Amino acid sequence: MMSTLHRILERLPIRTIDRYLMRQYMISWGICAFAVFGLFSMIDGVARIDRFLRQDAPLPLVALKYFAGMVPIYFTQYLGPILTLLAAMFTITNLNKNCELTPLRAAGLPLSRILASLFLIASMMAIMMISVQEFVVPNLKDQIRLADSYGRALDSIQPGVVNDSRNNLINVRSYLPHEKRGQHVEITTKHASQASSKSIIRAREILWKVPDEGEPYWLLREGEVEQFDISGLKIPVPGPDGTLQLVQGFSQMKLATDMRPVDLESSDREIEYLSFRELRDQYKRRPHLKHLEVKLHRRIAFPLSNFILLLLGLPFVLRTESRSVLLGISIAMALGTIYLIITEVCANLGTRGQLEPMLAAWLPVLFFGALGITLYDGIDE
Repeated sequence: MMSTLHRILERLPIRTIDRYLMRQYMISWGICAFAVFGLFSMIDGVARIDRFLRQDAPLPLVALKYFAGMVPIYFTQYLGPILTLLAAMFTITNLNKNCELTPLRAAGLPLSRILASLFLIASMMAIMMISVQEFVVPNLKDQIRLADSYGRALDSIQPGVVNDSRNNLINVRSYLPHEKRGQHVEITTKHASQASSKSIIRAREILWKVPDEGEPYWLLREGEVEQFDISGLKIPVPGPDGTLQLVQGFSQMKLATDMRPVDLESSDREIEYLSFRELRDQYKRRPHLKHLEVKLHRRIAFPLSNFILLLLGLPFVLRTESRSVLLGISIAMALGTIYLIITEVCANLGTRGQLEPMLAAWLPVLFFGALGITLYDGIDE
């Protein structure tokens, strides 16, 4: 009995064949996405069940909120290109299994033309990743952070030390991004021409205030101030009763700094919630932070993985005309895992300064892209 594609080929133009292949691909993508995210949810949910149970809300609702928040992050940062390759491998092995590629090639269609629809969908998936990263995640970042907190032992993050333009070193031990509130703060101010400390402020809490009129500012609550001269000796200050004290307490104090909440939210993990424009503006403000430059280039480079993984994976099933769906899926998972590992290793090297940030972001694309083109070019048309 002739297959569906055999009958289509006899009567209809190549555009109809493209639509047929794209429809088969989208069905495969839906199946793979359901399977991958379902497996991820099961494994991740079991690992975090004890943290879900600590929440006041019902367990199913907590789990639903957590995974609803995490799916966009994992799609844009990790799973998007792997799903593109999985669906392509699933589609091609099914076509091989039903002997549907042979009549297309026998009709004189080059392999590159047959697969053009798959690469067109890969471009659509790259655009979809960019759109989710640029519009969905930044607009829902507070909700996503709150959902992420359900799966972590702590609701807060531990940001790095921020060095502002006023010679302040601001160390916030824990920070709640969705509340714009930090706890256990220490601000060390240096003398302009000396390495010694000019003052040290310690506060229980720091809050980001946005008044109806005027500029936003940081408010310190329940703290103390110590002042030092150039030689490092403490400077006594008058207390409430008129006596000199080495430490001056306060209940509230406005902090003079150009630090913004995004500075505390620009740890490697929190960058995922920023749009490209926010990330670029942050890099302009803090050009010395190498991980910002790595992530900035990666925003452009990583969506190209949709094409690169297709170039790497398709030759394995096309050369041997493999009809094993399991083999195709296994190859896709192996290639995707290797690619992600190399990408993360390069990013870490760039963050540590062992690789140039631009090279750290683009090296996996250049290396695997060249390898993929070589493998794809070796396929018999």
